Amino acid sequence: MKKLLIAVFVLILAAVGFWYWKPDTAQQILERSSLPIGPSASRVYKWRDAQGGWHITNDSPPAGIQYEIREYRSDVNILPLPPQLQE
Repeated sequence: MKKLLIAVFVLILAAVGFWYWKPDTAQQILERSSLPIGPSASRVYKWRDAQGGWHITNDSPPAGIQYEIREYRSDVNILPLPPQLQE
């Protein structure tokens, strides 16, 4: 068990050292991986149907319908501040 912990510690230390001395290479590796690098964003479609009702969906609307693409980031607060904090 002790050998396993030492091995894990050495691997972590090696990864941190590699990142410190080769930041450009580490960044390239991250860009090629499937890990998210920055804040995630959700893309949604906003459109109005023939009866005038609004729809906001992840899927694009049927052909021939005008729509807006909205993007929402996970690192941005979309709620307004409470009145006591707006000063």
